[in-house]
This record gives sequence, C-alpha cells and structure tokens, in this order.
Amino acid sequence: MTGEAADPVWEAFVVAMLAAGPARERPSRYGGKPALCTDKREIAHLEAPGVIDLRITRAGWSAIRAEFAGDQAVRHDPARRDWIELHLTSPAEVSRLRKLLATAVEANA
Repeated sequence: MTGEAADPVWEAFVVAMLAAGPARERPSRYGGKPALCTDKREIAHLEAPGVIDLRITRAGWSAIRAEFAGDQAVRHDPARRDWIELHLTSPAEVSRLRKLLATAVEANA
C-alpha cells in the first residue's frame, strides 16, 4: 500500500479483520502507514513489520482482557486507553487472535 515491501503479518491481519466486519484499507492518519478503518474511525495501523496498533476501546478490552492479557503478542499500555499493540512473528499467529479482532471491530462499529 505504501510502496514498501508487503508485510505478510499485516496482510494476514487485514484478511482476518475484513472477515470480522466492515472495514477498508487506506493510509493511516498516523504517519501514512497502512491502516484499516470503519466508517467512523481508524481501527488499526501498521507500526513496523509485525507490530500493529489495534483500537479495541476501553469497553472492548474490558470484555476480552481475561482471555488475552496473558498473550505475549498482546500488549496493553493503560496510558493508551483505547489501543493495544500486537507483536506478531508470523502470519499464522493472527488466527489465534480472531476473537480479539472481532471484538475490536464490534467495539468500533
């Protein structure tokens, strides 16, 4: 999307997010990086290869925290209230996060 080499983790993430609900890919307002947006807002953007910021909302994270707080790939900084950071080493890791991704789409609908 940005002219850079495609990140296979981002590509797998996009496929999973599009399957979870209505979103579209476009450049992020946070530095022009690849992003996914709903009609209302940006819900994810690529920070670096394998590092994705995901808008979960406070309510969305509260609903799913018990299931994903111990996952090493999922990092929540309380100072970033509505966002979590995903650190993924391979596209295969995306599949175990499908419930988290669906919660993020639903929370941002």
